[in-house]
Amino acid sequence: MKMLIIVARESMLNELEELLHDNGINAYTILTNVKGKGITGRVHGTFYHPDINSIIFSVLSSELAEKAVGALTALHTRCLTSYGQAIPLKVFTFPCEEHV
Repeated sequence: MKMLIIVARESMLNELEELLHDNGINAYTILTNVKGKGITGRVHGTFYHPDINSIIFSVLSSELAEKAVGALTALHTRCLTSYGQAIPLKVFTFPCEEHV
């Protein structure tokens, strides 16, 4: 099993949820109002800097995780080509064991 972690701007949530559903992923958890700093800059969530992130967690079979990573990589590449710069999207996988 794999833990899929997606960090993205909250404005991308609808598109990301649709992508997950289209790839057979129907169970996940979303954390909203996530702040921090990364390659695309600081995320403050303030009046002057309203950007805010979300994190999506999902525990998947290795095959589904690979399928999701492929789809998310394709999305990132399309956006990079369209906008010419990095978009606020990071994707991680980790080995995962369920204990309870």
